[in-house]
Amino acid sequence: MKLQQAKLQTLLRNASMLMALACASTAIAAPVNHLCATPDGAHGCFGSIQSAIDAATPGATIDVYPGPYHEVAGGRRVAGLGGATFQFGLFIDKDNLTIRGVDDEGEPISEWSKVKASITTNATNGFGPSAIFVQGDGVTLSALAIGANDGGLNKTIEVIGDGFALENSDVSDVQGSVYINDFRYDATHDVSHVRAYRIEGNNFQDGVSVDLASGAGVSGPVHGRLIRKNNFTNSNYWPSVSFNGSGTGIPWFTYSVGGAVIEHNSFVNTFATTDHDDLLREGHIRARGAYDESQFDWNQYLNANNYDKAFATGPKPPEDVREFTYQVVDPLLCVAPLDTCTFANRRIGALREGEEAIALPGDKIVAKPK
Repeated sequence: MKLQQAKLQTLLRNASMLMALACASTAIAAPVNHLCATPDGAHGCFGSIQSAIDAATPGATIDVYPGPYHEVAGGRRVAGLGGATFQFGLFIDKDNLTIRGVDDEGEPISEWSKVKASITTNATNGFGPSAIFVQGDGVTLSALAIGANDGGLNKTIEVIGDGFALENSDVSDVQGSVYINDFRYDATHDVSHVRAYRIEGNNFQDGVSVDLASGAGVSGPVHGRLIRKNNFTNSNYWPSVSFNGSGTGIPWFTYSVGGAVIEHNSFVNTFATTDHDDLLREGHIRARGAYDESQFDWNQYLNANNYDKAFATGPKPPEDVREFTYQVVDPLLCVAPLDTCTFANRRIGALREGEEAIALPGDKIVAKPK
């Protein structure tokens, strides 16, 4: 009897040990679903946003507490570019990641004017620089103040992932860009990897533009691509929202581009010029190169947004907007040997003089009142 009791106790003890090991193994393998970052790494948080991204698993949320963050992400590999490594400011390669600004109490912030976490970067990648590079699908950046990149101006945020969202953020990288393109476009079947995105509730300071290019949105429903409830301020000739397809002479605009729903935004453009070339390039919203015209609702673009002033030109504007062509000579930008880019272009213009420069006999110019 004692022997049987001893054997039973041993069996129970071994079973208990196995259960403990199983629990420990489960804990080690458990996904890290909620992380945080503070500038000094206090309160058990990571000391940088990038270190939290690197520790996160797909689907995680990273709370970014108030304060300044200067981010560097070196030695990163980009899908579609082979084994080369690059330095970005932030590199986001996890799917369904949410990176959101919170207040001192850890509560999510829902308005761009109340953001408390500010990000500057040092990206030096040769095809940019791209201060924040988003490779993962389903990534959301929310309630962040995004400033300048030490490595130079170009792309504030470059996105090659599907389902990206930028919301309730203040972007102050002067002459920067939220640039969405498609490194993984299937040219054989003309199918986009980047089919959807959402840019909503943001403040884009002077000259910061939203640029869609090279395969983004060729496939997928237009209503899955939203640009709405943003503030755009611009004192430059380039439009605040630009769709850039192929056939222009710019080598990185490789494929056609799809349209988007653009509504309930505020556009202010104070650019003024008498230069003919600039009058052809100015505007609030444009589409140029090869693009699917059926996905572009110019009537919505003019009438569903607020402007300090805006114009549309064509036979029956804004439903039928005039396509016109302009050229740019630039040996650094355009394909040799002519060093000339040729753009077929439609737009919502910011200057009446610009519309007069493109109007043909029989065209009308309509203005959107304030």
